[in-house]
Amino acid sequence: MITPLPYTLHTRYRSIALAWTVILIPPTILNIGLFYDLWFGTSLDRILVLTLPTGILGIFTIIAIIERIYKLTKSSPEYRPLNGSRFSLDVFQWGYFGALILISALISSALARGDVDADGHELQIRLVSLPAALLMFFLAVLTLLSLVLNGVGVKLPFRFGSVEKGNVVRPAVFYIVEDVVAVDGNGGVEFREKWGERYEGSVVFRKMVLEVSVVWMVAFFVLSGVFTVLVMWLPVEAVYAVGWAGPFPIAGLMAVWTIYYVKAMLKAEKEAEGGSVENGNVNGNGQAPRQGGNETTPLLDRA
Repeated sequence: MITPLPYTLHTRYRSIALAWTVILIPPTILNIGLFYDLWFGTSLDRILVLTLPTGILGIFTIIAIIERIYKLTKSSPEYRPLNGSRFSLDVFQWGYFGALILISALISSALARGDVDADGHELQIRLVSLPAALLMFFLAVLTLLSLVLNGVGVKLPFRFGSVEKGNVVRPAVFYIVEDVVAVDGNGGVEFREKWGERYEGSVVFRKMVLEVSVVWMVAFFVLSGVFTVLVMWLPVEAVYAVGWAGPFPIAGLMAVWTIYYVKAMLKAEKEAEGGSVENGNVNGNGQAPRQGGNETTPLLDRA
């Protein structure tokens, strides 16, 4: 039997819309609008103009981090990774910190330059327009690392999120979906438990998680390169808007593709439920051995 997930989007459209509004408004409308209004509509110091929009965006980011950490460190383990200690946080949160450090370093180093190139702060504008591209590259690298470790069957030397020591590293999308739905989507511990059981008990489900990870990884590698080139090549007046807002429409299209792909895979999983894939034919690492009992068979070959 396929383990049902205790979570549905049908009853959460309002909360999802609110969440995406909070995600999109600060880096797009607020950030971009404030930058262009201050740059072309005032005579404020240019460094101050570059600092204010990103500083305000940083405030929204800090608020989001505080909210997540509060939910993860509550006395109740409602949102924490399975069997995790109170202050261990989750995989997504540590990745969040890593991305924040990289982006902060990029912006801080760009602002610290001053107008040393005597180009009217052109290079600085281009550099502070790169955080979205840097974030996509960072996520793509982490996903690639997870896929390589998963592909060669590397086992965790310690508990990683909800996945216990000794299990094979899982594709990045597994950890991202679990943590985002459990904490930000209020799915809680129950979702974490069922999500892990579903992954371990279904070859089709694991194939889906793997392929979604691959597609988003490739897309982020390509998009990070494309937007870096655009930001460094387009007229300086356009690059701030392109760098900060450009990736969102494409990511939206990717999300639409993901929804339809996942629906198709879940349908295939349901059809395969009565076939050769059963919960009893899966080991603790979430890997289903082939008929000969060899657990090293590549996942795509087994599905």
